[in-house]
Amino acid sequence: MKNTAFLTSATLAFFLVTPDSHAKTPDWNYVEGGYLRYDSDGDFDPDGLQVNGKYSLDTHFYLNGEYGWAENNSVDFTTMTLGGGYRLSLNATTDIYAGANFERIDSDYYDDNGYSLVSGVRSFITPELEVNGELGYLDLDDGDVTFKAGAYYYLNPQLAFGASYELMDDVDVFQLSGRYAF
Repeated sequence: MKNTAFLTSATLAFFLVTPDSHAKTPDWNYVEGGYLRYDSDGDFDPDGLQVNGKYSLDTHFYLNGEYGWAENNSVDFTTMTLGGGYRLSLNATTDIYAGANFERIDSDYYDDNGYSLVSGVRSFITPELEVNGELGYLDLDDGDVTFKAGAYYYLNPQLAFGASYELMDDVDVFQLSGRYAF
C-alpha cells in the first residue's frame, strides 16, 4: 500500500507541473474502441474488444460508459460500466476528476453487479501527448483497489491512438484504443 500511495503522489506531482505552454486542455467528449486483454492469476486470460466514451454535460460534470467483450476457450466474458463524475481544471493542460459508476460483469460462470469509485488526473504534456492516471475502488463481490495509467497520442485535434494498463487484485487489464474527440 505504501508503494501505491507513493506512486499516486509522484504521478499527481508530475501532472501538476505546468508543461508546454502550447499544450491543450483534455477533451471530455469522445468515443473510443479497440483491443482488450485480461491477465488473471489463473489460466483464464480472455481477449476481445471494448468501446467506451465520455460526454461533458457542462464545464464540470460528465457522463461515461464502457462495454467490453472477450473470449477464452469458448467462454464469453462481458463487462459494462455506466456512471459520471465531476472534473476540475488545475491549469490550462491538466484536469482532475472524481466519479462513481455502476459495474456489471457477465460470463458463462459468473454474473455480478456492483459499483466503482474513481479519482484521477488527465494532462497534456505536449500538444500531441495526453497522459492519465487513475486510482479507484471496485466492489463487485469483494472490494478491490485499482490503479490505471495510460497515454494517448493525437494525430490531430480529433483523432488519437493510445494504450492503458489497469492493475487490480486478481486480474490486470491492457487496452489499445483509437479515440475520436467531438
